[in-house]
Amino acid sequence: MQTLTSFLRQQLPGGLIYDDAAQLCLRLHCVTDGVPLALRPQTALPGLADVFAELARVGWIREQDSPMRTFYGARLHEVKDRGHWVEIIASIYKKGADVVDISRGEELALRVGFRKERVCDETPAA
Repeated sequence: MQTLTSFLRQQLPGGLIYDDAAQLCLRLHCVTDGVPLALRPQTALPGLADVFAELARVGWIREQDSPMRTFYGARLHEVKDRGHWVEIIASIYKKGADVVDISRGEELALRVGFRKERVCDETPAA
């Protein structure tokens, strides 16, 4: 069975800069639309935090000393630790929705292959 970590590494072998990784993490915490069913359980805490910590450990997340760490309030743990990514996710609850860049998160989700599921409300014309 494929893991979310291996899926992301396969889809974007060059990885992401820190802020993009944080926005993708937040998007996956908030919205699993387009994520394959087999990978969705890994988007819940603490699994999602483990995924991004592992991605940081293997160097997939670049510029780990980004000043954006402070913006998310994630300064108590190293980027390679689960606790750091728990802090990223918790920033939604501490700082509010302003930490989530919805359009950037959607763009990143599309880059890694998470396509929105189509909902068809209308019957096709005959």
